Amino acid sequence: MSDELERFFNPQGVAVIGASANPQKLSYGVVRNLKEHGYPGPIYPVNPKGGEILGLKVYPSIGAVPDPVELAVIMVPAPLVEGVLQECGERGLKAIIIITGGFREAGPEGAAAEKRLKEVAQSYGMRIIGPNCVGVMDAHLPLDTTFIAAMPRPGYIGFVSHSGAICGGTIDWARQMSVGFSRIASLGNQLDVDIADGIHMMQNDPHTRVISIYAEGLPNGRRFVEAAAAVSRHKPVIALKAGLTSAGTRAVASHTGALAGNEQAYLAACHRAGALVVQSLQEQNDMALALATQPLPRSNRVAILTNAGGPAALAADELDRCDLRMADLGPETQEKLKAVTPRGAQLGNPVDMLGGPQAEMYQAAGKILLSDPGVDMLLAIFVPQAITPVNDVARNVIAAAQSADKPVVCCLVGGESITEAIRILNEHDVPFYQDPNRAARALAGLVRYQALRTRPDITPQPVLDIDRTAAYELLTQAWSESETVFTDPATAARIVATYGIQVPAAEVVTEVETAIEAAEDLGYPVALKLIARDVVHKADVGGVALNLEGPDAVRDAFQRIGKGRAKPHMMVQQMSPRGVEVILGAQHDVQFGPLLMFGLGGALVEVLRDVAFRLAPIHPQDAEDMIMETAAGQILQGVRGQSPKDVQAVIDIVRRLGQLVSDFPCIRELDINPLIVGEAGSGAWAVDVRLALRKPPKTC
Repeated sequence: MSDELERFFNPQGVAVIGASANPQKLSYGVVRNLKEHGYPGPIYPVNPKGGEILGLKVYPSIGAVPDPVELAVIMVPAPLVEGVLQECGERGLKAIIIITGGFREAGPEGAAAEKRLKEVAQSYGMRIIGPNCVGVMDAHLPLDTTFIAAMPRPGYIGFVSHSGAICGGTIDWARQMSVGFSRIASLGNQLDVDIADGIHMMQNDPHTRVISIYAEGLPNGRRFVEAAAAVSRHKPVIALKAGLTSAGTRAVASHTGALAGNEQAYLAACHRAGALVVQSLQEQNDMALALATQPLPRSNRVAILTNAGGPAALAADELDRCDLRMADLGPETQEKLKAVTPRGAQLGNPVDMLGGPQAEMYQAAGKILLSDPGVDMLLAIFVPQAITPVNDVARNVIAAAQSADKPVVCCLVGGESITEAIRILNEHDVPFYQDPNRAARALAGLVRYQALRTRPDITPQPVLDIDRTAAYELLTQAWSESETVFTDPATAARIVATYGIQVPAAEVVTEVETAIEAAEDLGYPVALKLIARDVVHKADVGGVALNLEGPDAVRDAFQRIGKGRAKPHMMVQQMSPRGVEVILGAQHDVQFGPLLMFGLGGALVEVLRDVAFRLAPIHPQDAEDMIMETAAGQILQGVRGQSPKDVQAVIDIVRRLGQLVSDFPCIRELDINPLIVGEAGSGAWAVDVRLALRKPPKTC
C-alpha cells in the first residue's frame, strides 16, 4: 500500500480541526476516542478559542500545530471546510478526513462546494476520506478518529463502508459478540478515496485476513474490479451492495438492454474480481467471521455433532442447498464415537448425543470426527438444558477445534443463557452462529472462497485477427447517417463481420425486382427482412419471411411485408444452415463498462430469461463457463440424442464480440439474435444483428 494511504491508519500525529470542549459535540467525541482508546501519537485539538480539551492543549489553527502531524480530521461547519482544507494544504498535510456533511448529499450547492474541495486537494496533492463520513479505526495500533462510542476488540476483519451508520451498527454488533476487527474505514461521499482505495488500505495490512465491503455506489467500477482481483486470491473480499434495483427503467430496444441491469453488471464484476457476493449485513458478518478465523477446507464434506435432532436436520437441509455434503462416517469412526458418547447416541451423521451429553463429550467426539479423513468441516450444535453448562460446552468445542487444521463452527440455539458462551467462542476464534442455517451458509462461504482462489486465471486475452480500422470507419459512417441510435441491420452485420464474426451474405433493396435479382445472386433459399426505423423487433410485425424458394415466393413476401409502406427497405439474406438458436448481446453499463450476455435465443428470450452475464473483454475459459451456466449451453452439448453443436465457435464469437465492444465503448447495445450454431466443427452464423450507438466513435 502506498504511504499516502497508510497515513490514514498509522499517522505520526493527528489534528482534530473544529474540536470542541463541549461533551455533547461530536468533535469532542473524536478527541476523546483518540485519547481514551489509546492512540500512541500526539493529538492536537484545533479551535480558534484555544484552551484545553481533556488535558490536551488546543491550538488556534492548523498552521500553529507543531510537528509531527500527518493526519487532519476536519469537523468545522460545511461553509468553512474549503478554507480549512486550504490551510491544511499550506501546512503540508497529505491525509485529510472530512467528517462534516452537507455536500453532494445535500443538493446542487453542496455538490458544487464538494467539487471545489476536490480542486483544492488536487492542487496540494492531498488524499481525502469523506466528506460526510465517520472516520477510520485501527484496532491494533490503536487509532480511532470516529465519534462512535467504542471500538471492537483487535481482530482480523477489515471493513470498508460508504455508510457511517453501517459502520456504527457493525461495531456495536462486534462488541456485543466479541468479534474482532483490524481496520474500519467509513468513506462517505468518496470525493477522493473510494472503495478501490479502501481495498488497497486493507491489502497489505498484516492484521487483515478478510476484507468486507459495503458499497452504495461504484462510479469507477472497473477500478473496483482491478483492486479486488489483485487481492482476492490472497485475502477474501466479501461484497455487499445497495442500490441494485433500478428506480426507473430506461427505454431499451434490444433484448440485452431489457435483460441487463445494475445487478447483473455488479454480479459480473464481482465474478471477474473474485469477490464473494452476499445479500445482507448478517450474511456478510457471518461469512467474514468464518473466513477470518478458520482454515480453508479440503473439500465440502461436513460432520454435524449435536444434542438436538431438529437443529441438525435444519442444518443438513441448508448444507444440501449450499452444495455441501454430509460426510459419510466409516465403521472405525463410529466405533470410536461409541466409546465417548452417551448410550443410545445416533452415530451416523449427524452424530446426535441426545438431550444430556456431558460437555467433555463435545471435545472427545469432535476430535474423532475431525481426525476422520472423510470429514472436511465440523458443525457443533448445542441447545442449552439444565444438566450441561453451556460455557463448558463452548470451551470443549474450542479444544476440539484447536486439535485440528479443519474448519469448526458452533451453533448455540438459545438466548439469555448463551451470552457468555458466545464471547468465549468468538474470543477463541471459533465462530458462533445462533441459527443452524447461518452456520451452514458460513461453511459454504469457506468452500466458495476456496473455489475462487484456486480457479484458473481468467484475465482476458486480446483477439488479434480483427480489422479495427474497418470497424471504426463503419461505425463513423453509421453515426453520421443514422437518424436514430440504432444502425440498420445490414450495417450492423458488416460491423461485427470486421471482427471475424460470420454473417450470411445479404443485400439491401427497395424494389421487388431488385429483391428477386439479389436472391438469384445469393442463391435460394433466402430470407426477406424488413428494415424500418419504427420497427424494433421485425417478427412482431410480420417483417420476416424465411426459406423463400424462387422468384414468386420472393415477390409475394416483398408485397406482403411492404404493404402500406411507400418505399420499403428490405434485406435479402442467404439462409443459414439449420442449428440451435442462441443470443449474444452486449450493453454499456455506466459503472462497469461493456457487459456481455449469452443465452437461449429466439423471439421468447425475454420471457425465458435463460441468460448469463460477464464483463468484456473475456477469457476463453470464462466464455465457456458463461455458456455452460445456461440451458442453452447444455443444449449445445447435445441432449436427448441430439448431436453436439459447435461450442468452440460460440466461445470464439463471444470473445470477438467482447473485443469489439471493449474497443468501441461508443456502442450502447448490441444483439445477435439469433446466432445459429451448427454441428460441431461447422461454425455459427450471426443471422440478425442490432447495434445502437451512444456517442460518435471518435470520442471512444
